[in-house]
Amino acid sequence: MFLSDILNEKKQSTPVFTKEPIISRLSHSFNDAHWSYPYHVHKQETELIYFSQGKASYQINNEIFHVSEGDLLIVNKGCIHSITSDYEDPISCWTCAITDFTMANAKAADCFLSLDKKPYAHAGEHKKIIADIFETLEMFSQQKTQSSAAICNALANALAHIYFHIFQNAVTDRKKKKSTFAQDILFYINENYASDITLKELTEHFHISSDYISHKFKETYGISPINYVIDRRISEAKWMLINTSDSLISISSQVGYDNTTHFAKLFLKRVGYPPLEYRKRFGMKISSEE
Repeated sequence: MFLSDILNEKKQSTPVFTKEPIISRLSHSFNDAHWSYPYHVHKQETELIYFSQGKASYQINNEIFHVSEGDLLIVNKGCIHSITSDYEDPISCWTCAITDFTMANAKAADCFLSLDKKPYAHAGEHKKIIADIFETLEMFSQQKTQSSAAICNALANALAHIYFHIFQNAVTDRKKKKSTFAQDILFYINENYASDITLKELTEHFHISSDYISHKFKETYGISPINYVIDRRISEAKWMLINTSDSLISISSQVGYDNTTHFAKLFLKRVGYPPLEYRKRFGMKISSEE
């Protein structure tokens, strides 16, 4: 038997949030040895990430983290990040994106949001409860009931508090890296990848020669700006194929391709599967009501 009279304890808890987070996105990527997602940025979302199996390399603001089972990451809004799964031991990666929250005080914000703190920790004894929350989130996110959205927000809020509890005891300082010209280009492409981006447009926007733009971007990220645009589009399409029931025509248009046939051929060339076969192999089971 166990009894804990939490509400009547004399020790008063300090709130973490004055405005509690709401969930904006949930994803689970797994069983794909070729899975990767190129550099990208979220302007409004903070990602709570849990690795339940496998291995991967995760890069946040040019700092590489080699993650495996039980590891956690917090990716704050505005951080440039990418992930590449290990081929021999594919990663199982859960992501809960939260938004529209306010930290209670500067101390809480320094632990949860500071760019001067390492965004990495290990779940330790909290591994099972975190895994259970993510799996329960997946279940309720696929239901269309009056209470499912409220339950998902409550679970995401609980998850955020657990992450805060873990990270306040695990964070360590790190050197803050200055923004670079290449990062400015990446931010711009990330916001406009579905538009018709060309080197000429980048030249006109940044008032710098196309040769210099290509050189600095490839020097920093190992890929040309235009190939990054393609990779960004394909990666977004992969996410939509896995996590939504949107049609191929809709997905093609949303990521910047008006010609669905061209998009399907490009997807096959880059991913190794036709789009709909990729959805069949790796997609979540989406309710037909969604």
